[in-house]
Amino acid sequence: MRRKIHGAALAALCLVVAACGDDSMMNESESSSGSSSGSSSGSGGETSGGDEGRAYYDGAESAALGGNGNQATCATCHSDDGSQDGRSGNTLKDIAFHTEFKGGGAATLLDAVNACVTGWMGGAALAEADDSYVALKGFIESISAADMMTPNALEPEVLDDEAAYEAAYAGGDAAAGAAAYAKACAVCHDNGLVVGGVAAYPKGALAGYSIGRIAQKVRTSGPPPSGANDMSDSTPGPMPFFEPKDISATDLADIIAHLKG
Repeated sequence: MRRKIHGAALAALCLVVAACGDDSMMNESESSSGSSSGSSSGSGGETSGGDEGRAYYDGAESAALGGNGNQATCATCHSDDGSQDGRSGNTLKDIAFHTEFKGGGAATLLDAVNACVTGWMGGAALAEADDSYVALKGFIESISAADMMTPNALEPEVLDDEAAYEAAYAGGDAAAGAAAYAKACAVCHDNGLVVGGVAAYPKGALAGYSIGRIAQKVRTSGPPPSGANDMSDSTPGPMPFFEPKDISATDLADIIAHLKG
């Protein structure tokens, strides 16, 4: 089926994803020297980036940037090596010196970081001088080329409605979907990962949703409207969206078939 992005729906979606991980499935309800203090509200300038800042990307320090009980880290959604397949957020490699972030919804790297920290992880906004931000920024800069300044596009796949997603993603290969699920979904749904205080639905619960509902959630994250003909969000609950570059159409159809198998 021909897949299209509707202008009006995309515009509305972009207003919301500025606070999202750029892109829990089916939850209802992006160098200084010194030593790290581990504080998110330090005096600044005392925490180095690079390898020492990695903990704020994929360690307990990263999860601690979120609210009480948050288990997600930057690495949950963003790779650090340029890989994209199976990740909902753009890779952090070569992103530090972009002229804008999150499809234009964040003017600075700090704004982009805070969109994730506050919007997804449930934490308090960081300040430029906070040791934790200095460390994370240093790490991101250490894996970024200064001449890589072109922002990443924001390209969610917005179809008409749930029925359109159903038609587009029916008929997948359940056997092939097992590996695709493991790569893109298991990190949250096999472990009940708590993201900003909300646990991801367990894998077994997802089979109860329609093919169209699952596909619509994966592709749009659920901000209103989650389809061009939807007056409001038809897939409530937090989840980062996956663009076709993150999960291919074939892989998504196979994942859904695997879930419903």
